[in-house]
Amino acid sequence: MDSGHLDKRHEKFCDDAETRSRTAAGLDRREFMAAAGATAVVAAAGLAATEAEAAFSERVAGITQDEPMQLIGTGVSAQERFFKKFEEVSGGLQVTGQVASLADSVQKWITGGYETFSMIETNAFRVPALREAETISPIPAEKITNWEFADTLFTDPAHVGADHTSGWPVAMVYWDDSRTSFGMLPQIYNMDALGILPHKFAESQPDRLIPDTLGVLYEGQWRDVDVRGKVSIQNEDLIGPPRCASYLVKNRKMDPVAVGYGDLEPDELKNVIDFLIGAKQDGVFRALWTNYGEAVNLLASEEVWGIDCWNPVIEDVKKRGIPCHYVDVWEGTGAWYYGMCLSSEAPQPEVAMAYMDWCLEGWRGAADAEQGYYSPTPDTARNYMTEDAWLKWYEGRGRDTGPKLRRQSNIAYWMIWPRNITLFIKEWNRFLAA
Repeated sequence: MDSGHLDKRHEKFCDDAETRSRTAAGLDRREFMAAAGATAVVAAAGLAATEAEAAFSERVAGITQDEPMQLIGTGVSAQERFFKKFEEVSGGLQVTGQVASLADSVQKWITGGYETFSMIETNAFRVPALREAETISPIPAEKITNWEFADTLFTDPAHVGADHTSGWPVAMVYWDDSRTSFGMLPQIYNMDALGILPHKFAESQPDRLIPDTLGVLYEGQWRDVDVRGKVSIQNEDLIGPPRCASYLVKNRKMDPVAVGYGDLEPDELKNVIDFLIGAKQDGVFRALWTNYGEAVNLLASEEVWGIDCWNPVIEDVKKRGIPCHYVDVWEGTGAWYYGMCLSSEAPQPEVAMAYMDWCLEGWRGAADAEQGYYSPTPDTARNYMTEDAWLKWYEGRGRDTGPKLRRQSNIAYWMIWPRNITLFIKEWNRFLAA
């Protein structure tokens, strides 16, 4: 794997962004680089972990409950260890969670779950559907005290890695332009890429390289390696098409898209699905994965050698003793953030908002780093991390994909809610039925 393209793209991105910033606001280079950095330097002046916990406990001391507050989310967030830690530092407030896939959790929520669950944890690109169904309410900014430590990526649309056309991810964070409340409070974020079993590729290559292209997922061949029946892609109608489109455009197999990879026009979407159907009929895909466990098992069993997946999948495969790499492909990655929404009928809104605030307090962010995820308030997470852990997960020392800022400069698109949502679903079903 050659990561030189990432360094070049990072350098070019910063140069381009510097020019834009100077034009728009008259910033000099020192000011720009400070704004483009991972976060404002607040860790040194921030509270130590024990002091942070004490301060949080004091803030929520007046909240009471008769029964556990319920939430719904995926397996990466709705974890018993998180609920127990929150109960400990909050002085006894209890949370319980139901685990479901992204699609199932939203379906359950919209069809009545929002009356039972006080909050939902899901991907930000689903917020428009939740809001249109009138199932979520604004989260008052004063309830989320730890937002003062937010990464600039979520507060400044001009930040490195942000989509300067759509305004993502800032566009989904706030309820409206006043910024007095949140629509979806960020919990974790990342840039999805490619999971590779290096020994299945490098051993047959004189230069020992492994794939750094999405082509390994779609073409059935990488160099002289036949990978038909050895790869898997996620079965998700809002994720599959943009990722494939980014591959096709960057490799000149399709004209540049009119709006964005996550918001394909009807003819663009048809071209992408036609290509995927061709790959499917050629036997390229071993399977389409739906949930986290499937992805882990497909790699850990070495049933597949390459897969589009989430970073924690790779970390879990490594824990099983299987060599596995997470690769930031040269075509660019698909960025997303996963966050928390408050039910419009929340049975326990105060507990829900206290839990949201705690998720940004630091302990949770440090735990999420071990899953391969970034915290939207990294400086609070740093209070709970060893220096080695910080250097690995945020500065990229020893991490497959390198430092966070460089990764942000390699984002090809943000996963968003497309205008042609019905067509996305219809076309993906056409792919599934082929």
